[in-house]
Amino acid sequence: MEALSDGVFALAIAILLLSSSVPGSFHELWLFVQDLPAFGVCIIFIYWIWRQQVAFFLRYGLYDSKTSILTLGLLFFVLFYVYPLKFLMTWLMQFFAALITGNLFQESDHLSQMIPMDKMPYLMVLYGVGFICIWWVLYLLYSHALSKAEYLGLNEIELYETKYSLMEKKTTLLIGVLSVGIALLGLAFEVPVAAAVAGWTYNLIWITTIINLRRRKKQLQLLQADVSI
Repeated sequence: MEALSDGVFALAIAILLLSSSVPGSFHELWLFVQDLPAFGVCIIFIYWIWRQQVAFFLRYGLYDSKTSILTLGLLFFVLFYVYPLKFLMTWLMQFFAALITGNLFQESDHLSQMIPMDKMPYLMVLYGVGFICIWWVLYLLYSHALSKAEYLGLNEIELYETKYSLMEKKTTLLIGVLSVGIALLGLAFEVPVAAAVAGWTYNLIWITTIINLRRRKKQLQLLQADVSI
C-alpha cells in the first residue's frame, strides 16, 4: 500500500512537469524556466500531503480494509488536485512577477487570456474542492487510527499526538471549506474579487499551525513530565 502511494505521488509530480510540452525553441525553453518557481511551489504542496500519509503509516502501521479504501480515495483526489494546483500556482507566479517588476498593465492581457477575472471564483472553487477532499480523507484516516487506539496500544503521549493530528487536519479542512464558501458567495453575487479573498484565506493555515504548535509543545512537556514522575 505504501509503495503504491509513493508511486502515485511520484506520478503526480511527473504530471506537474510533463504538463509542460518539451521546448522546441529557446523562447519556449525560457518560458519553461519561468514556470520553475510555480513547479517548485507545487512540489512543496504535494510533499506536504505525502508527508501526512507517511507519518500515518509510520505511527500506526494500519493496513486493514478501511485504511486501504481511504488511501485509495486519497490517491484519487491527489491526482485530481494536481491540475488545479499547477494552473493556480502558474497564474499566481506570473501575476506576482508582473506586479513586482511593474509590468502588471502590460501583462494584464496575457493573464486574462489564461483566465478571465470573472472566472477566478470558479477556479478557487475547483481548487478548494480538491483541497477539501484530500484533507477530509486524511482526517478520516487519523480518526480511524484514534478508534483503534486500544488495539494499537497507544500510550498517553501517542494518544495526545493522534488527537492533535486529528485537530490539525480538521482545522485545515475547515479553512478550505471557508475558502470555497467565500468563492461561492463571489459567484452568487458576481463579485470576482471574492476569489482573492478566498485565496488569502488559506494563509490562516500557517497562523493556526503556529498557534497549535506552541500549545502542542507545552502539552507534550506536561505529559513527558508526568511520565518521568
